Amino acid sequence: MRWLVATVLIACTTSAAGAELHSIEVTNEGARYQLSTDVSIAAPPAQVYKVLTDYNHLTRISGAIRVSKLLQQLDAHTALVYVETRACVMFFCRTIKQTQQVVELTPQDIVAESLPDRSNVRMGAASWHLEPEGEGTRLRWQNTLEPKFWIPPLIGAAMMKQALRAQVIASAQ
Repeated sequence: MRWLVATVLIACTTSAAGAELHSIEVTNEGARYQLSTDVSIAAPPAQVYKVLTDYNHLTRISGAIRVSKLLQQLDAHTALVYVETRACVMFFCRTIKQTQQVVELTPQDIVAESLPDRSNVRMGAASWHLEPEGEGTRLRWQNTLEPKFWIPPLIGAAMMKQALRAQVIASAQ
């Protein structure tokens, strides 16, 4: 049974160096975690898109991203990208290793799917949607992840919410 663990709505209340987090929601169903965020960024959509598609330098987005490499450009809009992310909640840390097929659908939409045979996740999918908002960008990010490794029940989605909120704000900055 799918259950909602945490929803944080902060619309128009917290601003952090050019980023305003409107909402973050973390849910899980068994071992599958879903993250949904809505954030405003004080940069135009073209600039945000350029950062999100600079696959060799995704480490600039977040300190949690330890490695990012463009492995192969499959066509003008599709790439194989390797990303290692270090995720920690309290004392529990894991490195998530993913080879992803990333498709740049439009200048507003990017989708990625993890290749399980080349990753330590059973399933991974993400999408980024960018919309102009004044002189900045409204970014909606959806991420679903089912790791191949065990996550202690006490860590779960409830404790991940706080860590993810901080990471989303830091990434948006």
